[in-house]
Amino acid sequence: MLWRAICDHDLVTCLDIDRAHIGAELVGEIGAIAAWKILIRSCSFQSAVIETDPPIAGHRIVSFGASVFVSRAFADEEVANPRPGLNARIIASIDCGQSVLLNQSQLRSANTKGGLDLVVLYGNWRRDILSANLVSEAQTLLALSFLHLHQGFRLNRILVESKDQQEINYTAAAGLWHIVSDFRQFHAEHPTTHWNRDRVLASVTVENAFRVPGSIVAMLFQYREPVLALQEADQQLVRAALTGATDDELARNLQISLSSVKKRWRSLFERASTHAELFPNMCDGLEDAGRGRQKRQFILTYAREHPEELRPFESTGRQQPRLWSCR
Repeated sequence: MLWRAICDHDLVTCLDIDRAHIGAELVGEIGAIAAWKILIRSCSFQSAVIETDPPIAGHRIVSFGASVFVSRAFADEEVANPRPGLNARIIASIDCGQSVLLNQSQLRSANTKGGLDLVVLYGNWRRDILSANLVSEAQTLLALSFLHLHQGFRLNRILVESKDQQEINYTAAAGLWHIVSDFRQFHAEHPTTHWNRDRVLASVTVENAFRVPGSIVAMLFQYREPVLALQEADQQLVRAALTGATDDELARNLQISLSSVKKRWRSLFERASTHAELFPNMCDGLEDAGRGRQKRQFILTYAREHPEELRPFESTGRQQPRLWSCR
């Protein structure tokens, strides 16, 4: 099994894995699919499509995970007034043009100060065709992809609504989630509701993220301030270079000239050279091609180990490193 980000043509196949997570209850299936098409293009959206080769029972895509950053006001309201339908309200907000998703500016601001509220929209696998061992493999890849996609963000809280007893058991087994509500009061007040009763709203905050040291969640909440304070264009270059692209390929992919690519690298080298404690071999001033490639690898290695450098933030002048903060 391998994982990758979702593509447009994957959407319906991925959502078919478990239709309880589509969020169509308030807007209908057509409206929900249209909202998801908008959702997957949002800067606040992250996804992992898990594929297997050869296909299993005719299915190449066997698991799907998705999450989205939402406004603090929306997350606060969900916790203060818990009721079934977390995904449905997010989808409905997109459908009516009043999205609770963060735009790029809001994402930068919240990631710089205050922290981000994350909703896990989807995290399931094809229960009907996968053996126990393959389910374990899919779960492991979902967890690893979740870490890769979210590590380096300044997380405030993670929310998820489990949709049935099996999901509730899976959430409880992690030992990290706090049950915000089992919606007992909601069902008492709405005895004829269409929402099924075996649902819970769960959360993880910094206060309970470290119950299991070394867990995926604990790693996610261990935030470090970015040291290099890269501009968005530099972050874009480094992210693209981490895929293994050459400078010629970077120029084509980023739709800039080759000379612009080289200029950005030189700017990155100069910025890194001001941090001799992190890049002791970047200050020699040599400009030959071989040395340039070596310097590039220093930058890429550091970025792999410090994903916070590639996350959106608001520049507030030169930032001092603050290691392993919980906020």
